[in-house]
Amino acid sequence: MASKLSISDKLSALFTAQAKASSEFRRDISQLESELAAARNRLSDLRNAPVALPEIERRVDQFLLDEEAEARRDFAPSNISAHDGNAGSTYIADVLAKARTNIGALVILGFRDQIREALISEAGSSCIGDAISEDDRSAEIKRLIGEIQKLEKIREKINRLAEEQGVSVPRSEFADPAALLAKDKDL
Repeated sequence: MASKLSISDKLSALFTAQAKASSEFRRDISQLESELAAARNRLSDLRNAPVALPEIERRVDQFLLDEEAEARRDFAPSNISAHDGNAGSTYIADVLAKARTNIGALVILGFRDQIREALISEAGSSCIGDAISEDDRSAEIKRLIGEIQKLEKIREKINRLAEEQGVSVPRSEFADPAALLAKDKDL
């Protein structure tokens, strides 16, 4: 014999099922939010990762060239060989005394290799985290941005489906506006 369920039993079962579905939905959205946060953190770490040794060397070499060029604007070594010249008339002391040209003056005087070695050594020893080449960084950033965009679209699609079923879904303040404004067919 079939048992008769009262309206209150039916409503109770309905509300229980609805609460269970809502709870599962929120758990899934929370998991998706965690994945998004992790991907954003990886992206931030990647953008802040130290550069590889060849890039450090390139930067140091460029710095030394720039400093030398700046110092050479004031340095006049030809004054030493002038008939009434002397070493003091080269203005090297002035170049050394100026904060904006003192490293360049040391490069001119033959200390390029020592300064280069010291700067590269200091840069390498002060790195926090693993160094990454610019090519690898660029490729990984592109991949992570794509992953984040995909997760954003999935989250928005799930939110819209939930809203269609009457579940109220607040949007994250960090949600990607492109995903929020996307048409349903683009999600």
